[in-house]
Amino acid sequence: MSRLYTSARRKFSSLSRSVLMVMAVLGTTQVAIAGATVDQLSACLVKSTTTTDKTAVLQWTFAALAAHPDLKVYSNVTEEQRIQLDKNVAQVLQRILVEQCSAQTKAVIQAEGLQAVGDSFQELGSITGEEIIKNPEVKQQLKGVIRYVDLNKLVMTFLTPDVWSKLGITR
Repeated sequence: MSRLYTSARRKFSSLSRSVLMVMAVLGTTQVAIAGATVDQLSACLVKSTTTTDKTAVLQWTFAALAAHPDLKVYSNVTEEQRIQLDKNVAQVLQRILVEQCSAQTKAVIQAEGLQAVGDSFQELGSITGEEIIKNPEVKQQLKGVIRYVDLNKLVMTFLTPDVWSKLGITR
């Protein structure tokens, strides 16, 4: 029993770390049902976005989140920096939507409306989120949470007999 428990705990621990990391970074991402035109624009956005573009979007996102009253204390982004970040992201969005993905953007607006253009950015946001998690410093910070989670409690709560069975472990 002890060996099975340890094996299941390791599997659950690894899974829970991954889930917690993804939830921490992408927890606010909404899932949308996308049409073909949205999928095509999403693919174009992903293909057209450079590493520099992703950095600009990442920096802007951080500053935007840091403007929240509960987060403001953890950031010292100046008003001048916010303005520059707004300009940088505006340039990126304009270049990609108007120059590089204009046919796909037009098709989305005609087929599904202006709101669907925003839905197209979910794929780009998801990929950027995955890239963020790959950063060693971010990974380390996200793993820090696991130190304070009672994994034994999680295992005992969620590893019911049917879950043990799905993990291929017989008790």
